[in-house]
Amino acid sequence: MNKKIVIYSLLVSALSFTTTSCSNDYLETIPQSTINDEQLQTSPAGLRGYLDGIYTNFRTFGNTNSGNHEDYGHKSMLAGLDLMSNDVLMTKSSWYSSWYNYNGRVQTNGRSLLPWNTYYLQIRPANTIIKNILSAGVNPDNKDILGQAYAIRALCYFMLARIYGPTYVGHTSDLCVPLYTDPAIIKEGVPRSTVAQVYTVIESDLTKAVELLDGYSRPNKEKIDKSVAQALLAQVSLEMGKYAQAATNANAAKQSYSLGTESEWSNGFYDLTLTKDTMWGAVITGENTSFVASFFGHFDNTNASGYAGGLQIYKSIDKRLYDKIPATDYRKAAFAPPGGGSGLPAYANLKFIDPTVTDGDYIYMRASEMYYVEAEALAKSGNEAQAKIVLAQIEQARNPAYVPSVNTGAALIDEIITKKRIEMWGEGTAWFDMKRLGVGLNRIYSGSNHPAFGQIADIPANSSKFLWQIPQAEIDTNPAIVQNPN
Repeated sequence: MNKKIVIYSLLVSALSFTTTSCSNDYLETIPQSTINDEQLQTSPAGLRGYLDGIYTNFRTFGNTNSGNHEDYGHKSMLAGLDLMSNDVLMTKSSWYSSWYNYNGRVQTNGRSLLPWNTYYLQIRPANTIIKNILSAGVNPDNKDILGQAYAIRALCYFMLARIYGPTYVGHTSDLCVPLYTDPAIIKEGVPRSTVAQVYTVIESDLTKAVELLDGYSRPNKEKIDKSVAQALLAQVSLEMGKYAQAATNANAAKQSYSLGTESEWSNGFYDLTLTKDTMWGAVITGENTSFVASFFGHFDNTNASGYAGGLQIYKSIDKRLYDKIPATDYRKAAFAPPGGGSGLPAYANLKFIDPTVTDGDYIYMRASEMYYVEAEALAKSGNEAQAKIVLAQIEQARNPAYVPSVNTGAALIDEIITKKRIEMWGEGTAWFDMKRLGVGLNRIYSGSNHPAFGQIADIPANSSKFLWQIPQAEIDTNPAIVQNPN
């Protein structure tokens, strides 16, 4: 039977289960290891294998909620969260509709468990690596492993903090998420730590990671190196309002990466080596692919074997944002024009295309983002002149007609964020920035291209709906947990 027919049949059958296929089985937040501490402490190879397992889990299908086609790791979380923003829409109700309409954030919805498990399941092995290396002593053979483990733990807590907790600035005493920094701690009964406590661990871990990864040459971009740790620290510093620190780390993080040419930017974002500014991601092959339950299965509108292309569940850009892209900016061609001609509906994305059909890599982080982090941080540090220079560096690379900004104050910040939304569309930054900057959800406007099921009532800035509720499974097993409001 033709491969595409088989996959299409799977699509049709799976589609009918998109609202009922979430498992109620709760995976332990702290799973038990089959490798004892003595083996880990005396074996750099064992530690590295343990670390590789975390990277594998970051891109594995069904790792936290078997059968859910939104459950394929870190890239899925970034994709789903962008669908909660103003900028990304889906044309039919299917997988990810619970993210798009904000029902997934409710404690009784199975989706509320997806981010929780995706990241807590990796915190335990990261803690195990950290504990054993510190017990055995840091040496040249395990130094980079420790640095990567610190960076991974920080990333996991940073994702959890921004999803289930409030923003950092103005909320340091509010509840965030439970903290586990020792693999021996039993899960049951651990209360939520404060925002300040969680971010203290995140910032400390990344500071250590940057130092430990100095001089480390990674075998490929699946591994975290110093530049990735610096980029993560830049993101965290921006969230914390430490703008000088954010600017410094963003600048350092992007130094060894090229912005790429128009053809390199427009090649589909499916290959870590072809997208020149890729900092970190996962290599997907015929051996580890999850077929339609993958990022490109959901976001490649041209692939007749995927949900987006096969069932016309198109992922598209918000009309307002599309209209803000200058005609001379080549990024505008990443979306189907209103006048037709692309074979897709107006505004459908052509940014993410996987010509391999099933083996497209996952890009988690690109250096291009760091230009906007640095520019925003500089502007908020009082150095608007340099902020405009940094912004112009990337904008002129994307749009030769771009004229350096003459904006100041809030108008300059708005320009930086708008350009960032264009560059990073669909890559997991839009919703986090809305929450951080106090921007409400608004999809109901004259000419809106959001479908009726996505035109939910406006959600004002700083609403409790920007907080995911703690999953029901955690509520049931942890009496010390305090729930977020609905």
